[in-house]
Amino acid sequence: MTTSRQAVLIVGASVGGVRCALGLRDAGFSGPITLLDVESSAPYDKPQLSKHLGKDDALELLATPELLHERDIEFQPGTTAVGLDLAGRVETTSGLRSYDHLVIASGCRPRELLTPLPLHASYVRTQSNWERLKSAAERGGRLLVVGAGFLGLEAAAAGTGAGMSATVIDVAPKVLQRGIPGVAADLIAARHSAEGVDLRMGVGDATLGGDRDHVWVDGVKGDFAVVSIGAVPNVEWLEGSGLILENGVVCDETLSAAQGVWAVGDCARWHNSRYDRMERVEHWTTAVKQAQHVASSIATGEARAFGDVPYVWSDQFNWKIQTVGKTAVGAMHYVSDNGAHVVLSTDGDRVTGVTTINAQAICLRARQLLQGGDPSLDDVAAGLHLDKLTLVA
Repeated sequence: MTTSRQAVLIVGASVGGVRCALGLRDAGFSGPITLLDVESSAPYDKPQLSKHLGKDDALELLATPELLHERDIEFQPGTTAVGLDLAGRVETTSGLRSYDHLVIASGCRPRELLTPLPLHASYVRTQSNWERLKSAAERGGRLLVVGAGFLGLEAAAAGTGAGMSATVIDVAPKVLQRGIPGVAADLIAARHSAEGVDLRMGVGDATLGGDRDHVWVDGVKGDFAVVSIGAVPNVEWLEGSGLILENGVVCDETLSAAQGVWAVGDCARWHNSRYDRMERVEHWTTAVKQAQHVASSIATGEARAFGDVPYVWSDQFNWKIQTVGKTAVGAMHYVSDNGAHVVLSTDGDRVTGVTTINAQAICLRARQLLQGGDPSLDDVAAGLHLDKLTLVA
């Protein structure tokens, strides 16, 4: 069965949406493709927003308008999807759009504080957020970061690198409480402290206040604040459509939410065949792989199960932090002669995940080892050449 002349509508021009559109063309799909996005700019890569705050830094585009035109992809920026009719129509702020295949790539938005943001504060999700943060970095002063996850720590590191002082505040007792072994989180916290970042963990009251000149939290005054306390899937526009919405768009193992309807990226909650459970993964690499998978399914007319081992990376100071797989109770920490770190997450004699710092080649091999299942400690030790490293704990 071929679907090459059917119309594809993609809602969301982050990496999942753009890669799906380009992937369809790469797979030989010749039907109409329309790509909608709520922002009015050309599609850009969002991981940069918390990392690139230097004076001369600019956002890298996922695709230029010229490239999208060359690939015969109709790009409609500044267009918001507001409703879905599963009979094949999407209501948008620019009118009704018809489709044969709909790809939902509407992503997430920042989880908001219970109180409005002060004047000199921002979340980090859009180009306008980034422009405000970059301007604050150019002015200098103290940056307050509410939230000690990856994005918050990246912002603190980037702000410090741009000449600001940084304070990170979180109600959690430690940084990076989710998705990374405690020993690795401790190493990252120590690096931030060594770079002068003021880490204030376990704060009882992280209420952010401010006036026309400053912001403050936990008794610390700053010149600008970044808030990163989680994300919420953008799926409200799908309410009443008949799709199942539970912490995202619920999909089967093929990423299908209904006949002719697919979801990719941060908003997709699917049955991950690798772990045989429902998951929603907010990682760039997962979004790319899901986009490629759905593009292939649409182009060929053959839906297949999508299994994925989560992988995330983070750049903080001159450290490349990478983690693949799942965090478990046990942990084994190795150090190389050149100061690289490898932390295995273990469950009995099986390895469920690997976290590395400045050990990219080892992480690449770990991703290959974990793809087919949780390998044994012996297999990981051999595959990652751990005999060349020193076991710390």
